[in-house]
Amino acid sequence: MATVLLRALRDDPTDALPLVLLAPFPLDGRAWSKVVAHITGTVLVVDPPGFGGDADDAPSLEGYARAVLDALDARGVRRFVVAGNSMGGYAAMCLAEVAPERVAGLGLFGTKSTADADAARANRLAMADAADAGTPASELLAPLKGNLLGASTKAARPKVVAKLDGLVADATASGVAWAQRAMAGRPDRTAVLAGLGERDVPAVVVHGAEDALMDAASQEAMADALGVQRVEVQACGHLVPLEAPDVAGAALMALMEAAQ
Repeated sequence: MATVLLRALRDDPTDALPLVLLAPFPLDGRAWSKVVAHITGTVLVVDPPGFGGDADDAPSLEGYARAVLDALDARGVRRFVVAGNSMGGYAAMCLAEVAPERVAGLGLFGTKSTADADAARANRLAMADAADAGTPASELLAPLKGNLLGASTKAARPKVVAKLDGLVADATASGVAWAQRAMAGRPDRTAVLAGLGERDVPAVVVHGAEDALMDAASQEAMADALGVQRVEVQACGHLVPLEAPDVAGAALMALMEAAQ
């Protein structure tokens, strides 16, 4: 069984509705570390299976979501607001499907609700196979790393670039393989978002204008399904929590207020 590592970035015992933050691939929960300065209340961050948590031999986002629920149960958390970037968004949508009664609000950052096209799925599985065959994570992730940050960030924000380099350097081949297989197997969850929209569950869709991995159409589709307006962040790429933590924090605070 897969497990996750759940950590408190801020713990407020008076807060009955914590915010749970799910990491983007190929990073752990430290991707959200700068955002917490812009948020009040209890903030919990999750290190995914293979990136702090324990991976198993049956990779799936459903397993990831259930591991998050188990970790929250152990902490005594029933209802929560959840937000995820990239793979974290996939897992957040899976949580909304697996345990809709527990999700009080949903934040989607640089992610999409649709399944992979055949070519993208094949590429994920090929990377997983290469990782299992012994290819180092650094070699596997080198092509992807160039697409994670926006051009503006890469040109003018060397500290963010260095932060990303350090986080990617900590990825393991086994974690890469687990995550890629889990993501390759995910279904289209646009209908899950539409269900949340019908129930007026508070939500936000945030997208970097320079995101090389997620197009604007996929973001509009999620926002339409949820019945919300998309937030586009200028001079920002795929990793909104790293590149624009103030904007991410403001979006999350508005989400938390709406979910109370």
